[in-house]
Amino acid sequence: MQQELTSDGGTKWYPFDAFWSGARCEYALIVLNRPIDWQHNILFPFWRKARITVTVDGGTQEWMKYVKQEIKNPLDPRFELYVPTLITGDMDSCPSFIIEKFKFFGSTVIETPDQDKTDYTKALMEVIHYAKLHNINLGELYVLAETSGRFDHIIANVNTLYEIDKIVGNTRVIQLSSNSMTWLLKPGMHSIHVPEIFVQDKSWCGLLPFGCTVNCISTTGLKWNLNKSTMQFGGLISTSNTYENSKVTVNTDTPVIWTMGIESLHERM
Repeated sequence: MQQELTSDGGTKWYPFDAFWSGARCEYALIVLNRPIDWQHNILFPFWRKARITVTVDGGTQEWMKYVKQEIKNPLDPRFELYVPTLITGDMDSCPSFIIEKFKFFGSTVIETPDQDKTDYTKALMEVIHYAKLHNINLGELYVLAETSGRFDHIIANVNTLYEIDKIVGNTRVIQLSSNSMTWLLKPGMHSIHVPEIFVQDKSWCGLLPFGCTVNCISTTGLKWNLNKSTMQFGGLISTSNTYENSKVTVNTDTPVIWTMGIESLHERM
């Protein structure tokens, strides 16, 4: 994702640049322990362009299953393109023979047994450490995490977005599922550039005030805009919104979750 500053000091987002073949983006891709429901013609190129790739514990097995859907034989030269740079986690959710197979092809295995942090959080820490060691200036960390299944896992992943300042500094963390893209907007002005196909398809989007009340938030470019509104659970939240044009602005006094549907990405690529 390309991220720039606007003339007023706000943050300018191009969330889909990393998916376009000609875009130059420095990012890492992390695969968590969830089934992978992506088209190979989208996810494989996205993986290959990443500077660092990571599978987290049981995500290693899920990634192996996904790769084998297209590449049956690990001796196929293409297999090495999809060997993760790092395998992290406490290693209690992945068969050892899968870890050893990737290790044989070059993966570095890092056990992270700390039970006070999630495997997701520990993976972020290891990626940042690896990037510093290898002088890789990451702009973004994309995290593949399906939103189906256990609700407590979904909320734990959202909680990690609120912790990212302490973990990764200025590197942006963006969660991806097969049908959505989600990240945290810090206080201030944000300009989000949305592909025109999302506007045409009336794709959904939302703003969610996890954790605390958003006292003052304003938007433009949405079908149902907010104007110096207060948002909180038990009161107003913005869900099932959509776009009026391809540029959305959000001005918020409090951190807030931005989430958007990406079904059109699968349908048009």
